[in-house]
Amino acid sequence: MLGLIHTDLVYLKQTRTRGGKNYFVTFIDDYSRYTKVYLIKHKDEAFDMFLSYKTKVENQLEKKIKRIRSDRGGEYVLFNDYCVKEGIIHEVMPPYSPESNRVAERKNRTLKEMMNAMLISSNSLNNLWGEALLTTCFLQNRIPHKKTGKTPYELWKGFRPNLKYLRVWGV
Repeated sequence: MLGLIHTDLVYLKQTRTRGGKNYFVTFIDDYSRYTKVYLIKHKDEAFDMFLSYKTKVENQLEKKIKRIRSDRGGEYVLFNDYCVKEGIIHEVMPPYSPESNRVAERKNRTLKEMMNAMLISSNSLNNLWGEALLTTCFLQNRIPHKKTGKTPYELWKGFRPNLKYLRVWGV
């Protein structure tokens, strides 16, 4: 775990969340596919979210992030100097090739599709997209992966998640 972290920033909706957010940034562990999503107002907050993510996961797992993979988005320019200082390899994908960052791109697409399905099926307002997105990430971390048969949560935390408290969203 933490050998490689995939990341991407997405401008999601013309509608802001109730908290005024327009973007989200994802961090995906390559080994477990455990994902963390942060809602942000501006692109330049992505670096601060990475610092928060890094501190949290390194303390929880008592391991260090070794590599991070991102696209050539301007929001990732701040990562370069920091990664050199911390000994993290920052892999930057070629321009105009989202397929090079396919893990993050695919995860974001799945999260967005689930989010839209939740909003439509519950007749919720569009400004609830942030809450729906965070819920989809929570659920994705608790769905078994076809290759391992285990959930990302289980691989990340070391034990199976408790699903007894789950309810239908939006009701």
